[in-house]
Amino acid sequence: LPVTNAGADLLVCAESSAQLNATGASTYQWDASTELSCTNCASPVATPSNNTLYAVTGFNQYGCPDRDSLFVRVQQRFNLLVSPGDTICAGESVQLAAAGAHLYTWSPATGLNNPGIASPRATPQASTMYYVTGSDSARCFTDTGAVFIQVYPVPTVEAGPDITITVGSGTQLNTTTTGNVTSWNWMPATGLSCTTCPDPVASPKQTTRYRVDVRNEGDCRANDYLIINVVCGSGNIFIPNTFSPNGDGMNDRFYPRGRGLYTIRVLRIFNRWGEIVFEKFNFIPNDASMGWDGRYKGQVLSPDVFVYACDILCENNQVLTVKGDVTLLQ
Repeated sequence: LPVTNAGADLLVCAESSAQLNATGASTYQWDASTELSCTNCASPVATPSNNTLYAVTGFNQYGCPDRDSLFVRVQQRFNLLVSPGDTICAGESVQLAAAGAHLYTWSPATGLNNPGIASPRATPQASTMYYVTGSDSARCFTDTGAVFIQVYPVPTVEAGPDITITVGSGTQLNTTTTGNVTSWNWMPATGLSCTTCPDPVASPKQTTRYRVDVRNEGDCRANDYLIINVVCGSGNIFIPNTFSPNGDGMNDRFYPRGRGLYTIRVLRIFNRWGEIVFEKFNFIPNDASMGWDGRYKGQVLSPDVFVYACDILCENNQVLTVKGDVTLLQ
């Protein structure tokens, strides 16, 4: 018998051909195949479209046969798939991804933890277009893709220094930002003229810690705080030192007035002998009808100097005690 040898197994790229070479016999007969250039020759050219096992029978000069085969693996084309682009804030990282190939090369390599793998982690310092080239294990084919990573700056915001105001008043807040800030959000909303503007007017009734959150179009965020201390003092209160209860409609009653005042807990008026001539509890400030009309026991008192003591609850829950004297005129 002849010793027929079909040759070693082969790898070919799709849409290409390879020459087979049988040895060990005098004549050869390959199994019928349209992918072979000839079937009765020793070295046909094979153009397989898929993985194929080719078998050949070799004959010696006596017509004695021996059979052998070889396997031809066909490396097919592939489609490279890549992840979509993304946006990150400066200093953050993002996972790139490619699939479909066997070998990968990313460029530029700057900012990549490993440019030779399918899914490197990217930490670019600026917006970058990353390109990837993929190839099969036989390096028959290559395909390319691109992923754009948009890098936005991390914004900064300064809410400003802490502020002290008197209750009942307001103050303009002024933020300073960098990083292309596009939106502002203030919390809490209490006492603010707006919560989505950069410079609201704040008029809190209580000492309040405000926080402002900002972000840019890349959704990169920053925040800052400030405290508005709300106080109540003499600047909030006006108590006249004279009044004339003569019925002319002008300054006929003595009463506390001011801004940022919540209620008058008690108002007491004493004559020069320490006798209480007027006393009223829990009434609204700035209301003349709640004040003293100069009468005691139904009679209008003669002109004199009287002493008053007043406990006032401000809108910030601070209690003030105010004392002084008032002259009753005719």
